[in-house]
Parts: sequence; structure tokens; C-alpha cells
Amino acid sequence: MRPARIKDERVVEPLIAALKDKDPEVRANAVEALGKIKDIRAIEPLITVLKDDDSNVRWNAIWALGEIGISAIQPLIATFKNEESRMRENAVWALSEIGTPAVELLMDSLKHANPQIRWHVAETLGEIKDSRAIEPLIAALKDEDPRVRENAVFSLREMAVLSITPLITALKDEDPRIREHAVWALMEIGPPAVEALINALKFGDVRVREHAIRALAEIKDIRAIEPLIEAFKDENTRIKEHAVLALWKIGRPAVEPLIGALNHEDPIIRYKSAEALGKIKDARAVESLIAVLKDEDPRVRENAVWALGKVGTPAVEPLIANLKDDDPRVRENAVWALGKVGTPAVEPLIANLKDDDPRVRESSVWALGKIGASAVEPLIASFRDDDLRVRENVIEILGRIKDARAIGSLIAALKDGEPRVRENAVWALGKIGAPAVDVLIAALKDNNTYFRINVVAALGKIKDARAVEPLIAALADEDSRVRTNVAWALGEISAS
Repeated sequence: MRPARIKDERVVEPLIAALKDKDPEVRANAVEALGKIKDIRAIEPLITVLKDDDSNVRWNAIWALGEIGISAIQPLIATFKNEESRMRENAVWALSEIGTPAVELLMDSLKHANPQIRWHVAETLGEIKDSRAIEPLIAALKDEDPRVRENAVFSLREMAVLSITPLITALKDEDPRIREHAVWALMEIGPPAVEALINALKFGDVRVREHAIRALAEIKDIRAIEPLIEAFKDENTRIKEHAVLALWKIGRPAVEPLIGALNHEDPIIRYKSAEALGKIKDARAVESLIAVLKDEDPRVRENAVWALGKVGTPAVEPLIANLKDDDPRVRENAVWALGKVGTPAVEPLIANLKDDDPRVRESSVWALGKIGASAVEPLIASFRDDDLRVRENVIEILGRIKDARAIGSLIAALKDGEPRVRENAVWALGKIGAPAVDVLIAALKDNNTYFRINVVAALGKIKDARAVEPLIAALADEDSRVRTNVAWALGEISAS
């Protein structure tokens, strides 16, 4: 808790005398006490103390002058000539504590020769929030020092509505940090800045248009919808992309315009709009997204498929149809979307495990694993497929689902003619866990060394005590790699 202020004025003169004490700690405490008393008799002595050999004493003097207030403004401004940067900073801080009465002199200091003083003053004026400082701060947006311009932006933001126009001007600044701060400031101001930001969409500088759109995206005001659609005509690709992104940020009120944009002549607008509609997840877009599944641009079809997956079950049939698209990226997205939809897509996804493109097959594995338990029986039925890739993938999916119904089929897969299928089966049984322990123990006697290593690893991960004796016996295995893994597995089981 802060000590109570001293009321007895008789202590002022003795404390002033203590400012000459040989002990710097005594001087520092005397300065602090004078700051708490706030007696104007202390101003001149405190100004003298600003030259004290001890930095703590000098810094306390700055604070004390700030506490005394109006009468100390001129001495504090005078400290701007001090060579020590910390002194100048503390003087600015003290003036900010004094507040409104210091504004006029601080405004003059925005023209100081020292850029460090200018940028501290620019920041301080924002903390005081006096409207008289707006014009000088606007002028400071042209300062040669980017730090000054940056702090001027921050301060104008603090003055909100009154500073919208100069903040729009700051969007043109050559320094990207200042442009970023101007965007942030306009976003903080919010709805009152919308009209000015809309007008900025007509600026010749592409950076200004881009940053104005970013700010509108964060404010999410429906007044921006029509101007953002108009921005689709911009000659710059980034502007068009940002305009669509901003409509997505606005959300459901922008769904109809985004649906209309699916027919735009520019494919960039079409595929970005499809993506935006997927993010909004509004069922009104389903029919239009289905229609663009036949778009000539594969990027549009790809994003439309993805968007339909985000919307959900109303899009199952068209998504299944797109599993046969010529572009593998479209097929991959259709797989992903069907995995989101769930059970109705199991059979088509299993058929897709034979796709020529490995990415599509991998996506099908993920999608079926995502669907989970309802995919187990159809997957088990696929075990007898002649395609090696299908058998491998089916095993991987069953391992991810971890359903005990698959144990019988996985046991059968342990006898598969392909080593990779047998290895995957071991991995999958290890994922299923305790119900598969007896099967894995029996597999410790397989002739394939690498297979035995995988079995040992699976038993180590399951950590079932039933495996201890068989693993001890396996310490006599002829292959050192098997024995090494057995030692690890026994440690895992014992530590569990």
C-alpha cells in the first residue's frame, strides 16, 4: 500500500536540505518525499537535483516534478536538453502525468531536433488524449523518423473518431509497420471508421486498398458488402482475394453475394468464393456449390468440393460423383468432404482405395478412419481385394479405428504373402491393444526377423503382463535386433 501523504509543511525545508546529503539513498528518499508533499518550494531545488551524480536521485526528481504538476512543466520541458536518454524519457512520462496543462508545450516539442524526444512526445500526447494535439500529430505523420510516425498513429488511434482521416492517410506510409498500425487503429475505432475505409477502396495506391479491406474484414460491418463486391473488378489479384476474404469475415449477411460470385468471369473470384462459403457453412449455398462442381477450372471444383464437405450431408451424392473427377486434387477434396459427412460415404470411399493417385488413396484412408466404427464391417469385407495397396490401406484404417471386430481379419492378414501387409497387421493389432495380445504372442515365432521386431514393439506398447514370459523367452532370439527390442518392451511393461 502507498504511504499516506505527509501533511506537515514544516518538513519541506529540512527535506530540501537533505538533497545535499552525501549518501545518495538519503537524497533519493528526500526527493521522493518532496514529490509526495507537492510543495512548489521544492521545484527549484529539484531542478538542481536533475544534475545529481546518482541516476536514481535524478530519476526520482523527474517523478517528483511530475507529481508537483503545472508549476513544474517548464523545468521538465527544459530537461529535454539533457544528454541522458533515460532523463528525457522520464521527463516526458512526468509531463503525461501532469496531463492537459502540459499539452501546449508537448505539442511544440513535436518539432524538437532530437527524434527520440519527438517519438516519446508523440506517444505521450496519445495518453493525454487532448483533441488539441490532433493537428500536430497529423503533421507528425510526415516526420522523417519512422518511430515518430508510428507513435503518432498510436496516439491518433487513442483519439478515435476525430483521427479517422489522418489514419487513412497513414495507410500510404512507406514503412510497413506504420501501415500495419494504422489498420489496427482503424479496426479499434470500428464502425465509425467504415465510411472512410470504404472511400479508401478507391485510392490509387494498392497498399491502401489492401489495408482498407483488411480493416473492413475485422470490423464486419454490412455496409461494406456492396463496396467489397465492387472490389472484385480491381485490376490487382490480391485486392480481389482480400475482398472475398472480407466477405467471409462478415459471414451470413454476405452469403447471397458470395453465391452470386460463383458465376463470376474471373476464376480467382469463383474459387475464393467457394472457399468462403465453405467457411461460413450456410446450407443456402449447397445448390450453387453443386452447380460449380462442373466448373472448367479445377481450383473452383476443388474448393466447391471442400465447401460442400463443410456444409454436410445434403451434398453426399454430388461429392460421390466427384470421386471420378479428372483432377486428383478434386478427388482428394471429395474424399476429405465425404469423410466429414460420415456413414453414407463408406462404400464409395472403400472403392476409392484403388485410386491411381497415392494422395487420394491416403485421403481415403483418413476419411474412413474418421468415419470410424460404421466403416469396420465394409472394410473387413475388403480384405480379400487383389490390390496390395487396398489391403495395406484397409489394415491401416482398422488400426486407427481400434475396433476388436477386426482381430480375426488381422490374424488372417498375418499370413499374407506380402511382408508389408503382415507388418501393417501387426501394427494394427498393437493399436487394438489387449484383445490382440494372445495373437501377437503367437506371432513371436514368425520366421521373418523384421516381422518379429514389429511384434515385440507392439507388445511393448500394449504393456500387457501376459506378454512377459513369452518376451523373456524371446531374449534368446538369434537376431540381436529382436533381443534389443525385447529388452525395451520388458522395461515398458515392468514400468507400467
